[in-house]
Amino acid sequence: MSDDLAGFIASAKQGAIPDDSVVGILRQNGWSERRIYRALGAYYEQKLGTKVPARTQSGENARDAFLYLLNFITLGFWIVALGQIFYAAIARAFPDAAAYAETIPLRDEVSGQLATVIVAFPLFLFVHYLIARELHKRRDLYYSGVRRWLTYLALVLASLTLLGDAIWFVTALLQGGLTVRFVLDSLVLLVLGGGVFAYYLMTINPPPAQE
Repeated sequence: MSDDLAGFIASAKQGAIPDDSVVGILRQNGWSERRIYRALGAYYEQKLGTKVPARTQSGENARDAFLYLLNFITLGFWIVALGQIFYAAIARAFPDAAAYAETIPLRDEVSGQLATVIVAFPLFLFVHYLIARELHKRRDLYYSGVRRWLTYLALVLASLTLLGDAIWFVTALLQGGLTVRFVLDSLVLLVLGGGVFAYYLMTINPPPAQE
């Protein structure tokens, strides 16, 4: 713990400043809520002569892991399926003259992908709602180890997708293989991968506490 943080909290408590005001002041000066509350806990432990009781979280961690894994899996299912639908539509709009002409209707070609989106997307929204509800009730869940690990894993995978898309595009550019179909396929991957990255990036940290 920072000596400056501990000293400020001790001085503030001696001045009878409420904890909420202390937290708000420190947050405005760049301290994270996690460090602030840890420092407050250490202050009260010292004053009261007893440790802050630790809450058993094994069951909660298992539940968190289930929700975040299900969130990640359902998102992956409908994102991949949606991308395949776009790829199939682009291929029909800009067919490759050298390829064999497909006679299968587009609806039949993407029926499996459509079914995946229809099933996985509502489930993803429901799981997202459950997670958001829990985070709204308990801000400390933003700092759950399970949540952080799975969120950063999703960010890494999304980053790799965007990196691969950029390499794929530049390679085609250098080889002179850019076509309208290729550019649209690359754009679909960029938008979907970027959307996943933005989704997890926006949800990793807690929103500012309401004053």
